Order: sequence, then structure tokens, then C-alpha cells
Amino acid sequence: MFATSRTAVAASFAILLCTSFPALAADRVTGTSMPGVDFTLASDGTYVAGVAPSIPPSMLADVLAAPVAPAAPLSAAPAQAPAAPFSAPLSAAPLSAPSLRRSLYVSFAALQVMDVVSTNKALGAGGVEANPAMAGIVKNKTAFMAVKVGTAAAAAFFAEKLAKNHPRRATVVMMVLNVAYAGIVAHNYRVARAGR
Repeated sequence: MFATSRTAVAASFAILLCTSFPALAADRVTGTSMPGVDFTLASDGTYVAGVAPSIPPSMLADVLAAPVAPAAPLSAAPAQAPAAPFSAPLSAAPLSAPSLRRSLYVSFAALQVMDVVSTNKALGAGGVEANPAMAGIVKNKTAFMAVKVGTAAAAAFFAEKLAKNHPRRATVVMMVLNVAYAGIVAHNYRVARAGR
């Protein structure tokens, strides 16, 4: 499936990154797009957000340094509602966002599948199962896949139970599990490659 362990790790992190960050999913969740930010710098290194780069920086310094007189109240003008302040499209605590946690479930399930494939490749190349609890199970492919499906389902189930009272902890637990299994998959591919 993957030529090297680096490819496997890159694929697992791509799954994790593309599905985990709420900012990337903001268009799908809220139906609005995030405002674009211009990160270009002026020729002399100064940058003022929201100002076109065609204005010389010396003019900007003069305009920004000039005192501003208070505006006279307009009695005849109709009252306008103040502009709404910018608010984040999702919750204020991104680690407790359900979309992040649920995307970690998907990436964890994908890592379980990658673990099955990489373990079979490593065993085919002459490697041995290092986990004594799994040593007898890996010989039967159906039982091995059933254990991995159960592992993914159990992790999601218990993380959801934990998330009812501690959503951040549940997300951190899933992140740790994802990183650990990415390391396991990378190790399996390294063993498979060394055994060839």
C-alpha cells in the first residue's frame, strides 16, 4: 500500500491535519468563508494590515502620526448599528470542539487499517509481532481485523463518554492515540523495508 514508512506517516498526518482543524472546516460548518489575510511586506520591511502596498511607507508614517480631531456629531443623520465584532466561527476552545474530536476518530480508524496492512507486510518480510497479546491473533487475518475494528470503536466510545464532562481531555487522549499509532505504523513499515 505504501512504499516507505515515511509515506505511511505522511499519509496519516495528512489525514489528521485535513480533518482535524476547525479553521479548515469553517466553510462547511458555518457557510461563511474566513477573511483573507495579506502577508506581503512592503519594500522597506514595514507592513500595515489592510493598507494597499502601493502607498509609500513614509506617507503611512505621516498619516498614522497625525493627531485625529474628534468628529462632530451629526444630528440629522440616522443612527446606525455598530459593526458586529469579529467572532470565531466555532467554539472559543478549539480543543473541545466536537468536529476536531470526531475527525480524530476517523484518523484513528484509518491508522488501525494502516496498522493491519503494515503489520502484515512486516510479518511477510520476516518480522515478528512484538506485542505478546497480539502474537496469536495476527496469524488469523479476520480476528486481527476484528480486534482493530473493536479498538477503533472502543476508543471512540470511551472518548465520547469522557467528552461529556471533559471535552479537552478527550481530544488530547485521541491526539495521543493517533500519534502513538502513527509511530507504530511507521515502525512496522521500517521493519518491512529492512526485511526485504
